[in-house]
Amino acid sequence: MERNTLGEIIYTLRKKAGLTQEALAEGICSPISVSRIENGNQMPSGRVLEKLLERLGTGTYELCSVYYENEQQASLRRALDEINAQVSSGDLDSARAALRELSAREMDAGSLQYTKMLFAAIRMKDGTDDTGMEAELESALRLTKPNIDLRDCRGELFSPAEANLLVMLTEAKYLAGKSLEAIRLGEEVLFALERSRSRLSEFHVFHINLAHNLSQYLVSEGRYEEALFYARRAEELSIHGTEQFMLPEIEFGIAQILNNMGKPEESRARVEALIPYMRLIGKTQMADVAQEYLEMLRSNADAGPCEKERHERLVYFENLIK
Repeated sequence: MERNTLGEIIYTLRKKAGLTQEALAEGICSPISVSRIENGNQMPSGRVLEKLLERLGTGTYELCSVYYENEQQASLRRALDEINAQVSSGDLDSARAALRELSAREMDAGSLQYTKMLFAAIRMKDGTDDTGMEAELESALRLTKPNIDLRDCRGELFSPAEANLLVMLTEAKYLAGKSLEAIRLGEEVLFALERSRSRLSEFHVFHINLAHNLSQYLVSEGRYEEALFYARRAEELSIHGTEQFMLPEIEFGIAQILNNMGKPEESRARVEALIPYMRLIGKTQMADVAQEYLEMLRSNADAGPCEKERHERLVYFENLIK
């Protein structure tokens, strides 16, 4: 079985993260050491390897998985990546059929975890009412994190698949009516993502999604100040990064939170500026929803709705966005 060397794996992960040797080495070792490690001329100490992997947004489990991955496993992983792309594009029938065919094959723990995650993602996109969703997502997570404590996991380092599963698990808890559990888990995972400081684009996307979702969960609990904090964090991450696809939803969410906080003028100004941007980037349906929301704000300019009515309207517009 042909194996990748440790140096090749470090090199591949560094390139994927968009880091130079100097950036990877900063505060850990010298750039020359990174060069020697990648070239196979130096073996890092355990402490240095752990720090390098932390900066690369991975851990020893994923490193070993890559190191021992044979061609059959690599082929399976490529097939799962293609199915993931189908799920992202909304081609759920094709993704479901392809997953069922792949499920008959023997899989390593990482590929089995990926498969379970994709099955769950399809059901969530379908809007399936699945009471077993939480248990299945947690079972998939424990394939690689058997001893994880979901009540205290902010010190953990997560692979991209593990981080994605945790974001999905917070959503599953929320959909099951467990808002407080979703908020607690979401805050734990968000802290872990902040701590890892990974530059991998996947982690950045999970970070944005989770911060945005947390703001929505907190809105449902009437905790608007906290909701605004996380919404602003999602906004900051999106604006200062390269993943700005969720920015319209984030900005519209902020406008709704401001209105719920009794700041209709700020909310109205934000929506007025947002609608042309939505139309410019082709999100016309969302722009129509925002326009309807703007008309509601204008009609209530002189006599704002009561708190209950505000919440009902917020839920109404959230459902339209989804």
